[in-house]
Amino acid sequence: MSIIAIVALAIIVMLAGGFYVGRSRAIAAVSGATASLHSLPNYHGYHVAIWTGLPAFLLLAVYGMFGPTLVDRITAAELRRDAIVLTSSFESELASDPEILALEEALTLLRARADAISDSMAELRSASGSDRDPQRLEALAVEQTDLVNQIATTEDARLARRDVLRDRVSAEAAASGAEVRALAGFELVHAPRERRQLFLSDVRRIATDGLASRASDELDAAAAVMAHHDLRIRYLFAGLALALAVGGLVRTRGQIAGPFRARNHVEGLVTAMLFLSSVIAIMTTIGIVFSLLFESIRFFSTVPLTEFLFGLQWSPQIALRADQVGQSGAFGAVPLFAGTAMITLIAMVVAVPIGLLSAIYLSEYAGPRFRLTAKPILEILAGIPTVVYGFFALLTVGPAIRSFFAMIGIDDVVTQSALSAGLVMGVMIIPFISSLSDDVINSVPQSLRDGSYAMGATKSETIGRVIIPAALPGIVGAILLAVSRAVGETMIVVMAAGQGANLTANPLESVTTITVQIVMLLTGDQEFDSPKTLSAFALGLVLFVITLLMNVLALRVVQRYREKYD
Repeated sequence: MSIIAIVALAIIVMLAGGFYVGRSRAIAAVSGATASLHSLPNYHGYHVAIWTGLPAFLLLAVYGMFGPTLVDRITAAELRRDAIVLTSSFESELASDPEILALEEALTLLRARADAISDSMAELRSASGSDRDPQRLEALAVEQTDLVNQIATTEDARLARRDVLRDRVSAEAAASGAEVRALAGFELVHAPRERRQLFLSDVRRIATDGLASRASDELDAAAAVMAHHDLRIRYLFAGLALALAVGGLVRTRGQIAGPFRARNHVEGLVTAMLFLSSVIAIMTTIGIVFSLLFESIRFFSTVPLTEFLFGLQWSPQIALRADQVGQSGAFGAVPLFAGTAMITLIAMVVAVPIGLLSAIYLSEYAGPRFRLTAKPILEILAGIPTVVYGFFALLTVGPAIRSFFAMIGIDDVVTQSALSAGLVMGVMIIPFISSLSDDVINSVPQSLRDGSYAMGATKSETIGRVIIPAALPGIVGAILLAVSRAVGETMIVVMAAGQGANLTANPLESVTTITVQIVMLLTGDQEFDSPKTLSAFALGLVLFVITLLMNVLALRVVQRYREKYD
């Protein structure tokens, strides 16, 4: 068991003991006459326990989040210091190598030319009237693609030459008897980013008695350094945490007295924690919005906003050569918006009537025994994994729809279609509407029902003209939650509707949605400097705006009917 775990267990024991110490000391301070205490004895116990455990556990949490990173940085800094001589030798090789100098000069010229072409293209795009020259713009785009290829080739050549020089310096140093730690530091400083990350990962595995991807003297030497610093950091944080716990226990124990306002301190701390939780939630939302906004601005600096919002073709590819076919890159998101709207509409057509009617029946017509059985069974649908719904749609619903339409003479229906995905998704979100609407309807005061019956209304009239309007705000909220669930669903759409960005109003064809494309664009190794990857953030921003508008609309509906029935 590590020292951190031992200290954490000790702090838990001290925390429990602190509660009883605080409580007992408060009672003893007034000789058992607890009525003369300002706060109940338990509040004194809570006060001691909180200040015994909270600062110490916060420090341990800081270690858990930042401790490994701190150890990595200290280890890397020490190894870099050991490799100063090798680094100087390598930099001298780079500064005097004619091939490296020629490649860097070529890169400078190519990048300057690429920047000039980008400025010219920006001017042509913003030009109007006779100043517009589409042919010139197309020629510049071809030249820009060629320059991008040349820059990439030259950069690869420079990196390859740099690797050759690095390996040569490392081999010469090893042959001359250089220290292993110096070789490890040289590898850590000058290796490519992927190799540095792998090197550090292997060092940490060896330092923690794990299995590394390879074995070498450099790794063993670096692991010894890391293990040493890791142990020091562990003991440092463990000692500080234990000292904080003991200090908190001693300090708060001395505060216990009859007039001490323990309840005020405890409630003030709880209020501060609630406020901090609210701030974290708000800041998280703001962070999400700004991250989407900043990356979307980068995307729209490359792809015009009008092309994205009103373009009719979605093919997020980037040409690497001027002669590539099918890689020109089309970022018109209308097919995605249409596919999302179609599948969501089909799902809501299924879920809203069934969910709302089942809620009305369970709350107003069904007997207690049937309700106790039917409602849990209905809510089981919400617990089924979406991948199961996807398999069900792909293997059962899709072929059934295709067979049905083939039977009536329509033979071009595909198995993966918007109708298949929408039907299954509608079944999945029935419990969201049914359960929430049932709870809202049951919360309508019985006095409204009794008043309606006293006026001579029938049960169906009472439901339609009194109960449903009174419960409408909650029902709108349930429908909004269901719509959000449908808009954000991915797995069912991938398996049941396909991934083709088709702009069609036919529900029997394959379509895709915004969320599916976001997953596809951000899956695997991606470069976050390309419009292809940045388009995922633009799609996320649009989805956020759509959801926000839906919330605003729902709030307006709720406010309107609440004014009527309050």
